[in-house]
Amino acid sequence: MRVDGDVGRWPRAADWGVPPLLLGAQLLAAWLLTDGAGAPLGQARWTGLAAAAAVAAVALVWRRAAPVPVLVITALSSAFAVVVAGGTDAPVGGIADGVALYSLAARRGRRQAVIGCLAAYAASSPAYLWHVEGPGDLLSNEVLDGVYYLGIVALGQLRRRREAARRDLRGRLARIEQEHRAAAGAERERLARDLHDVAGHHLSAVVVHSGAAARRGDPGLTREALAVAAETGREVLRSLSRLVDVVSPHAAAGGGLKELLPPLCHGLNRLGISVSLVVEGRARKLPAEVTTTAYRIVQESLTNVMRYASGAPVRVTVRYLSGTVELAVENEAPAGGGTVPALGGGRGVQGMRDRAAQLHGDLDAGPAPGGGWSVTARLPTKTASEYGAGWPETLDAVTIAFCAALPLLGFLPPEPLGSGWPPAGVALVMTVLVARAVPLWWRRRAPYAALAVLTTVDVSLAVAGVLWPLEPLALFVFACPAQLVAVYSLACYGHGARRTWPGVLIAPLPWGVGLGTALAADPEVAADGAAHLAFLFGFAVTVLVTAPVLAAVWTWGRAVAIRSRRWEITVLDAMTARTGAVVHAERARVAAGLSGTVLDRVARLARAAETGLAGTDGQARAALEVIAEQARAALADMRVLLESLEGKT
Repeated sequence: MRVDGDVGRWPRAADWGVPPLLLGAQLLAAWLLTDGAGAPLGQARWTGLAAAAAVAAVALVWRRAAPVPVLVITALSSAFAVVVAGGTDAPVGGIADGVALYSLAARRGRRQAVIGCLAAYAASSPAYLWHVEGPGDLLSNEVLDGVYYLGIVALGQLRRRREAARRDLRGRLARIEQEHRAAAGAERERLARDLHDVAGHHLSAVVVHSGAAARRGDPGLTREALAVAAETGREVLRSLSRLVDVVSPHAAAGGGLKELLPPLCHGLNRLGISVSLVVEGRARKLPAEVTTTAYRIVQESLTNVMRYASGAPVRVTVRYLSGTVELAVENEAPAGGGTVPALGGGRGVQGMRDRAAQLHGDLDAGPAPGGGWSVTARLPTKTASEYGAGWPETLDAVTIAFCAALPLLGFLPPEPLGSGWPPAGVALVMTVLVARAVPLWWRRRAPYAALAVLTTVDVSLAVAGVLWPLEPLALFVFACPAQLVAVYSLACYGHGARRTWPGVLIAPLPWGVGLGTALAADPEVAADGAAHLAFLFGFAVTVLVTAPVLAAVWTWGRAVAIRSRRWEITVLDAMTARTGAVVHAERARVAAGLSGTVLDRVARLARAAETGLAGTDGQARAALEVIAEQARAALADMRVLLESLEGKT
């Protein structure tokens, strides 16, 4: 069983700040709401209420160190305070135990958090049974309590996962130099392997063939060896150029696949490899880790094509699916027929699989039906650090339930809205009030659309207040949390929109229409012919009053978005750029080593072979000696370069 890291430690200074403030606010509010001087509670009840609130506040000091015992103490204390208060008006229930439940959910796993939620709900419900004023009051209390506690658990669990993701990122930052060394080492290993495969075998064959032809002294065999050497030299030059010319993601640091893949594919086209790039679906910005992994998979796949199927046309396909980006790199059979051989020792394919698995994706690689080779990878468009599944949806459901249930409280006794209406009219309005909260389910994916639908429904209700005695302003008091949630969501999740601040001006429209309509419908105003002015006055006053509140909510949403996302994205992008930089540096170092030594000698080898082929038999024999000498020197230089690579690994 996991032991929480905070268990057993003495509370920190920050743990002492909340309880006194909470206790003072509770006692002051209870004093004001019970008509001052403790009446009508009386001294005994007031003392019991204050003692229960004090016990809960003291227990909260240990809410981080021992969240389970603290939740038990605060839940029982809050229930006792509600019973002692003799009513539901005193603000003593659901506050201290709500703070304790949040601490439990933020520090423990799903199972303990859910059990804590049920325990807090079970402790609070019986306390309110003593004071309910009928079935409607009971139903509203139970529903709101359930939504309240479940919402707290969802927020705490999201906080726990967010902190875990940040701890993981901090750990990765602490190991960033090790990751850079590992990335550089992997690139050196790949370059060394490719150097050996591309140049070592070919140059060794040139040395053997030219030596054998020189010993035989056969003019025909000599010219055949020269032709092979010339073709081999040209092939080695092309292969080595391809090896060092393929760019890394650092060439377009900070870009997405839309910016990274075209230069990679076009660069290979310039080197004589036919590569086509197709993008299916709506291209969208991916997390930095997903972008880097996708690029590396395509890059490694194209490198394998260069090594094992040179000249074969290649198709690179990027498919943007729901929650997934799919990459497919497929090539046809190499020129001359046959099938593509297995890709070396399989380390490249296994490396791609490991990269995909780290993001909870998968990768398939193997021979294609047409004789070529196919690599297909599926990567999630959200990384594991983005809270995980379950709790965001739970929080959305709780939000919808709260925003749907709260307006219905206005129709409950003792002074229900719509008194005297026909039952069908009451049912219709209640149905609309519940349905208006449903668009909030899409508040993360389409916040502007959710706000627009909600505002349209509320404006319609405000206009309907002219036809029926809806008392729209009283109704909007209960319904306003939905508008606040929509504005917050727009500010927090509206990344695709250029501007989200217009939501602050859109959300007050129902309030403005409601008050303006109410003033314009007044008989005295209508008799004076000032209905239009009354509407404009009511509309303007309402917007001016509510806009600052909505602006504060919007600012809160923007602050949360910046704090919870920009830091993680910046860190990941920085890690991607720095890792790409060290890989690019290794490529540059190998390119410099090849350009000054091996490439120069191979070029001389090819020129000597071509000159010998065009000359006399004597010149051809002399060319064989030059070719052998240059091939041996190139092998020696390459061996030095390989040893330097291995020495740094």
